[in-house]
Amino acid sequence: MSFRIGATVLIDYDGIAIQSYNFKKNRILGSLQKVLKILDAYGVDEIHAIVPSKGKSEYSSSEVFFNLSDISISTPLSIGGGITEENIKKITKDPFFERCIFNSAIFNNSQLLKKTKIIMGHQSMVASMPFVIRKDTMMVYNSECDEFIEVNSSLYKKVNKYFNEIILLDADAEGDKKGFNFEVFKYVEFPIERCLISGGLTKNDISKAKKIGLAGVSIDNFALHSEYSIEDLR
Repeated sequence: MSFRIGATVLIDYDGIAIQSYNFKKNRILGSLQKVLKILDAYGVDEIHAIVPSKGKSEYSSSEVFFNLSDISISTPLSIGGGITEENIKKITKDPFFERCIFNSAIFNNSQLLKKTKIIMGHQSMVASMPFVIRKDTMMVYNSECDEFIEVNSSLYKKVNKYFNEIILLDADAEGDKKGFNFEVFKYVEFPIERCLISGGLTKNDISKAKKIGLAGVSIDNFALHSEYSIEDLR
């Protein structure tokens, strides 16, 4: 499997592209169509389009996902955030999306994971695992309770059962370029060749990720603020 260089785009419920900093602040980037077109032109291998939520939301992501399918780009698109047992069949009826990305369902909704796996196939299943490391302990974010919680082997058993890949997002580095914390791999119980990393990535981080055999990286959308050459990173 070749090393992939993807990009993450966060989307609010109004369909506006936003950027998150250290899991604390958001900044509006602008038109989602413009952002996706730029990333498409950059030649990234895939785009991870995620509707972030904290706690139980009254809003539905369905309309956001439907609008995504109307934007003409050639780059494979994965979606996450607000996928439910109620909307999964509807949003995947047209096979426009390549993968489905989950966070809170990792912790508390195996039924949704089973249902999506049947519809989309195991290769489409991606776990989003934003993390921090505190006192030599890996903590993973659960969006439903809006907290970073300690993970254990039983959770990793579920992750290995349902997911083909995971995206490890360094929440402490998100949105800037201070570097990804590779110490996380001391704690991760998942095949390294099926891990992608994100958050604070530098060129050296991307080179290291390739060298140690990761599946790829997902660049923070800071790439949209300046001239950026994906080819230079390969």
